[in-house]
Parts: sequence; structure tokens; C-alpha cells
Amino acid sequence: MQRIKYIDALRGIAIMLVVLHHSHPYFAGINNFKLPAFFDFILQNGDKGVTLFFLMSAYTLCLSLDRKKETEISPVRNYFLRRVFRIVPLYYFTIILILLVRINSPSLNSITANVLFIHGLSPNWINSTVPGGWSVGIEVLFYLVFPFMFFRIQSVPKAINVTLLFMLIAKVVTSLMFKNPPIADGILWGVFTYENIVSQLPVFLTGICLYLFSKHKQSENEQPALYKSYCLVGLLVIFHLAGGNILKDHYLFAIAFGLLAYGLSGYPSPVLVNKFTVWIGKLSYSIYLTHLIISHLLVKYHLNHYSANASAEVLIRFMIILSISVCISWVTYTLIEVPFQNMGKRLIKKLEVKSKAQLTKVTL
Repeated sequence: MQRIKYIDALRGIAIMLVVLHHSHPYFAGINNFKLPAFFDFILQNGDKGVTLFFLMSAYTLCLSLDRKKETEISPVRNYFLRRVFRIVPLYYFTIILILLVRINSPSLNSITANVLFIHGLSPNWINSTVPGGWSVGIEVLFYLVFPFMFFRIQSVPKAINVTLLFMLIAKVVTSLMFKNPPIADGILWGVFTYENIVSQLPVFLTGICLYLFSKHKQSENEQPALYKSYCLVGLLVIFHLAGGNILKDHYLFAIAFGLLAYGLSGYPSPVLVNKFTVWIGKLSYSIYLTHLIISHLLVKYHLNHYSANASAEVLIRFMIILSISVCISWVTYTLIEVPFQNMGKRLIKKLEVKSKAQLTKVTL
């Protein structure tokens, strides 16, 4: 139970970081602003809340599949069913809502790509229907390869080495992408260069590292390989900080978030793990899909300016967006998320009963 609390709390912290990021004057269409440098730095890096989401997503998927493979006949099939009932209903509802309130004018191709969850494959689709929908598209792409990774990566040294390898591959690939844009819109391509699955996969892999590190006690035979992996991580970080620029910033955030999560698993500090953060964490998927709609509507109806002081305005905007999003998300969580997840559980239970019956017949 304690484990669930700290995971929900981290999700709550993640979504508050994301909402804070989108409370920046830039997203409110305000150009003439002056923020303290440190506050502006925090706002600019609030998008790393998505990094924390990805990390915890991979971690919790590992925990779930590890548990289910011991008790279910078809754990992989059930894993995909759980993902469908968890992600699809609310995302489809969000697409319909966006089309009704008309904050976007997506093309038919973009809408179709979002319905099929392949919008993460194109810069023209990734955010053009659902604002911020890129993270859902990338998450779904990770879902497709996760079972393969889970069953093939079973040790901490291997997980670390694979993660570092993909960090280096992503660095090279995204650098080439950035230098050779295939579309005229350089800003759009730059965003896609950061948000695509190649760039984000190492973050998910860091979550797998966290799971294996939390679970396994290393044998004496594994220790040398583990020490070599730790040395490699240390050398890469040192080289990066010395100016080598070998690691992307969101990878360093992923490593830091992984250490934070590991610490909270043993010591759930009430400063971070409390009733409020846990509650917000449970609503986090709904809040994520809702808050940018609220932000866009505030701009659309010219309700986006509150104070002459830029810092105060950011905090007011943050509280308005978060408060409205939480109210709406409580409704969508109660009426959409929970009922469909329960529907998925009932379907899985029926399929498991059927599979066990068939297995019994074959055995007899």
C-alpha cells in the first residue's frame, strides 16, 4: 500500500510540474514579461514532469507484469487489454471535447492518427489534435515494445548498459534529425526531435533500471559487471558536466527522478508523499489531458492576464488552471477512467476463467 502511495505522489508532483510549465507567460500569449531567472528556469523545466511520468510508467508496468506473470495464464494479452481500457476511453473523450470547443482545427489525417495512436510518428500529427497529446502517443509506442524488453532485460548491469547505449544512439539520431529537417517548419521539427520515441525511449529504460535495482539483490558473479556499469555511468555524467554535452538534459532528470523514487520507496517523506499529492496523482492522466484545454480556452476568451507582476501572474494562472482541471478531472476519473478500468478487469477475469478451463481440458 505504501508503494502505491509514493508512486501516486510522484505522479501528482509530475502533473503539477507540467501545469506549472504551461503557466509560463509564453503559453498565455504574453510576450512582455520579466521573471526572476531562477523562477523562469523552474518554469522552463516543468516539462520534465513528463519525464517523471515516463519513468514511473515503465517502473509500474514492470511491477504489474512481474506480479501478473505469476498468477495469470495470459499475462501479456492481459497487459495489452489493461493498457487499452486505461488509455483509450479518456483519450477518445478528449478528442471529441476538443473538436466541440474548437481550440484546434486538426486535419482528418491528424484525427485518424490520434484515434489509431500513431500520432507520435509524425511532427504534423503529434500535437495537432490533442494539445500535449504527444506524450500519450509516445507512451503507446513504448507499450508495444515493453513486454519484449521486460522479458529480455533481467539484470541491473544489462539494463544499465542497454539504457546507456540507447542514450548514445538517441543523441546521435536526434542530432542528425535536428541538422537535417525534412519539413520547412523548423520549430515544429525541433519539437518533434525532442518528443519522438527515439529521444524518449532511454527515459522508459531508466524506469526499467529502477525496477530491477529495487527488486534484485546481486550475486557475487554479477557484481563485477554492475561495478563496471556504475563506472560507465559516472564517467559519462562527468564527461557531460565537463562540457562534452553527451547526455540530453531529460536523461539527467530521469536519473535524478529515479534516485528520488528509490529514496521515497524506503522513506516516503510526508513533504512529498501526502494525501494531496497522492490524490492529485490518481487524477493525473485526466488532469494532463484537461489542463491544456483550459489554458487554450483562457487565451481564446482573453482571460489570460491577471497581474502586472509576472511572477504573481504565473502563480495565479497556475492555480486557476490546476483548480479547474482538478474539478473536471475528478468527474472524468469517476465517470470514465474507473468504470472502463473495471470493465477491463471483468473482461480479463472472464478470459482467464476461459483459459483455465481450456487448459484443464487439455491436461485431462
